[in-house]
This record gives sequence, C-alpha cells and structure tokens, in this order.
Amino acid sequence: MSTFRYTILSGDTLSHLANNINGSTGITCTDIENANPGISPSKLAVGQKINIPAAKGDTTWLYTVLNGDTYSAIAKGINKAKGVTYQEIESANPGISPSALQVGEVINIPATEAPKPEAPEVPAANIGYWDWTWSPTVAVAGATMGIAFSGWANVDTALTESIGVKNSLVGDKYISLGGGAESTGSFTASFLSEINTAIADGRFDDYDGLAYDVEVGDSGLSADFASSFAAAKAKGFKVLVTVSHSAPYGISDAATLMQGFISDDNIDYLSPQLYTTGEESSNDYADPLLSWTEFAAAKAKIIPSIVKAAYYPDAVTYFETQGVTLEGYIQWAKSG
Repeated sequence: MSTFRYTILSGDTLSHLANNINGSTGITCTDIENANPGISPSKLAVGQKINIPAAKGDTTWLYTVLNGDTYSAIAKGINKAKGVTYQEIESANPGISPSALQVGEVINIPATEAPKPEAPEVPAANIGYWDWTWSPTVAVAGATMGIAFSGWANVDTALTESIGVKNSLVGDKYISLGGGAESTGSFTASFLSEINTAIADGRFDDYDGLAYDVEVGDSGLSADFASSFAAAKAKGFKVLVTVSHSAPYGISDAATLMQGFISDDNIDYLSPQLYTTGEESSNDYADPLLSWTEFAAAKAKIIPSIVKAAYYPDAVTYFETQGVTLEGYIQWAKSG
C-alpha cells in the first residue's frame, strides 16, 4: 500500500520521482513549512503546488496538494518511502504506462519501511482505522486492523482503488466492499455474487479480512449476505460488517437484515457507525431503525466505528446502559 499519492507534473518520470523522494527522506513538517514561506500550513488548498526540500542541499521539487493533505502527512509519506525505486512505483500502479504518464494523473507511492507500532491513544482489545484510498492516512496508534476504504460496490474498482494503501495497512488487512453512496456503494444480489466469485478465485488473497460496508442497497438480501459471509469464512477470511448507526439507512428491510447480522456466527466484528458526517465532536447514538439493546444478542464482537479514538470511553459507558459490551473501536478520522 502506498504511504501517499502524487500528482504527475509536466516532465515527470518514475525514475525522476523516485530520485526526488529519496533525496527528501528525513525531512520534517517544519522543513516543508520553511520551504513554503507565505503558505499557511493550516489552509492548504487542493491543487496547490508546494516545494518539497531535499534533506541535504538546496534543491526542491514540486508536490501537488491532494484532499486531506497536511505537511505532517506529506513528510511521513515521503519518509516511509525511503529507498523506493521506479520499479516499485510502477508495480504500485498497474495499468499506468510509465512511458505515457499524463499530467494531472494521481499515482500511488509505495512504502518501503514497515510502520512502527505505537502505544494506543485509548487502549482496547481491537483497534482499527479506515484508510481512505483517495487520501491515505497513517495508522492509528496501537492498530490491530487496517481497512482499505474506497466506498465501491464493484470488486474490480475496490481492488484497484485499494492497491495504493494495501501494503501500509497495520494489523490485519481488510478491504472494504460497498459504501454509503447510492450511486457507487449499493448492495445488490449481483454484487454479492460478484464478491463470492472473487473469494473463490483468490482475488482477495492479499487481505486478511473483508469489510462489508452495508448502508444502502436492495431489500430481500438476507440470504445473499449470509451466503457471502459463509463463503468468506470458508476461505479463511475474517468478516467485518459495518452499518450506518444501528442499521443500514438505505435498505427498506434494514431491521430484518440486522436481525440476520446479529445472529450470524460467520461475522467476526459488527461495527455500527456512531457518526453521520464523520466530523462530529462526540458520538451520535441515534438508533432510528433498531434499538441498541438488540446488539446484546450479537454473536459477533461489537466494535463501533467512531470519529476519534478519544470518544471510545464514552461509547463504552453508553453501551453498558444498553446491556452491550464493547470490544474495541475503529477510527474514521485521519491520523497524523
């Protein structure tokens, strides 16, 4: 998986890019800030060109700011790619011809250094994080699972989008399938069949688990989901199911579907999302479709998705009042 993404500029080659990155390994957030006087580090604009200094010497190269970038994240990404070769960059970007790079094309820069474990901000038995494929993050401290999140209900697209973060995921590596947008993340019987075929064909074998992001989709899919979970478990995958709040918001028989999820012993982790926008300053415990008390009967471990790790103690306290024991959390917000 890549540590960060790079936008091709005029005259770029993969070899030139690898040389630039290697010349800049060791830089800090402050080094980048000092190389860009007059640019506020708290107000970086997508598409803005900034100078990346060499670790030694006076040379600089240009980097195009992407959504979610900070000087800190850029510096960490460059430093994790220490020693990267043009061949490794080429391998991280299948389908992109190195001799026909297009200006404005965004490519993946793979990590060469394994992330070092850190003490968790908030300890728990299971700690995960959603790694946005379009704007990669560093791992949450103490992570036991990392999820490549693309939001796509299409196996080919999910695999392609996730290639840029796969190798840098910390802990058990999961690929997400589905998402919250009706146009791109909706579950159907055909999509679940597509997942089953990909499982059988070994297309997910670079991962330890599958994360089904079930928020929108067709009704009447209880049996199809159960079949897919069973297929995943039979191939040795861990199964994580995440839903919007207490149940999928865009599936008409969501309450019935959730009863199936709660009773399914092929699901390892059930992760209700305690947010709507992902920018909340506290957990949102709205349960419009299913009471949280229903989760007490779940065979899976309950590890809610929360905006920040700091919100976990409050979630533990709240769910105890509902008769539910939490066994960890997954952070949505980017780290670093």
